[in-house]
Amino acid sequence: MNLRDLEYVAAIARLGSFSGAAEACHVSQPALSNQIRKLEKELGVDLFIRASGETRLTAFGARVVGIADEMLVGAQRIKDAATEFREPEAVPFLIGLTPTLAPYLSQYFSQLFSELFPRMRVTMIEDLPQNMLKRVEDHTLDVALVAELNHNPTLDFTSIWSEPLFLAMRRGHPLETLSSICPEEVPMHDFIRLPHSFGYELENRLPRPDRHARAAKRFDLTALRFETICRHICHTDDCTIVSGLAAEQFRADGWPLSFVPFEAPGNMRNLGAASRLNCPRKPLLAKIGAYIQRNPPKGVTPTFGA
Repeated sequence: MNLRDLEYVAAIARLGSFSGAAEACHVSQPALSNQIRKLEKELGVDLFIRASGETRLTAFGARVVGIADEMLVGAQRIKDAATEFREPEAVPFLIGLTPTLAPYLSQYFSQLFSELFPRMRVTMIEDLPQNMLKRVEDHTLDVALVAELNHNPTLDFTSIWSEPLFLAMRRGHPLETLSSICPEEVPMHDFIRLPHSFGYELENRLPRPDRHARAAKRFDLTALRFETICRHICHTDDCTIVSGLAAEQFRADGWPLSFVPFEAPGNMRNLGAASRLNCPRKPLLAKIGAYIQRNPPKGVTPTFGA
C-alpha cells in the first residue's frame, strides 16, 4: 500500500466512477482498476461494490476513505513544510483571480511580482470564487483573491483592500447626472446582472434577472463575460455594476462610460486573499500585502494590517 493507492481510492469515492478517477489522477482506467484490485487483494476485503453503471463504497471502503483523506492531507502538509524551508522564489506561486479582477490586475501584479520576487515564476488563474476556493483547499492554488462575503470560512482570509461599487452606463445616459443612486432606482429593464456575486452586500437589493422585464431586449447577455458586457453598454442604454478598481481602469483606458456611486449601506466590499490555514507561502503573502499597502491600485483603499 502507498499514498498513490490512497489517492486512487479517494478519487473513486469522490467522483463515483473508475473512469472519472482515472482522468483526475492522470492514469489509464485499466492501470487504476488493476491497482485497486491489488490493494483489495492485499487487504483481503473489497473497497467498492461494482455494479452495472454504478460504483459504491463498501462499509469497509467508507472507513478507509476517511483514513486515506487524513493521510493525504498529512502528506501534503509535509510537502508544504518542505516548500517553507526551500528558497521561496524557487517554487512557483499560484494565484487565483475572479473574472471581474483579472483584466484589471494583470499589469499591476506583473509589476508587483517583478519588484518583490524577480526570480519567481507566477501563474495567474481566472475562475469563479467558489471554484478557486475549492482549488485552494485542494492545494492547486496557493491563494485566491476573493471578497470576504464570498469567502469559505474553512480557509484563512487576509484583508487587502476595500473598494466601492458603481453603476456603469454609457456617456450621455439619462442617469449619469446623478451624484449617487440607490439599488431600488436601478432600471430593471436595462440592468444586466452577472449570475455570480461580486461580493457586495448591496447586491441583494439590486434588480434580479427577469426574462419578462427584459422581454423587449433582443439579446440575452447575462451569460457573457464581465468585460464583454461592459463593452456592450458603451453603445446601448443598458447598465451594469462595476467595482472601483474596474471603473478606474476603464477611465484610464478611455472607455466611453460613466460611473455613478451607490449611496446605500453595503456598497463597499472587503477584498482579500484566501489561503490554507498552514500555508507555507504566508511570508510571501505578507510581503504582497505590505507592497499593496504602500502602492495600492487606483480605486481601492488598502486594509492590509489595519
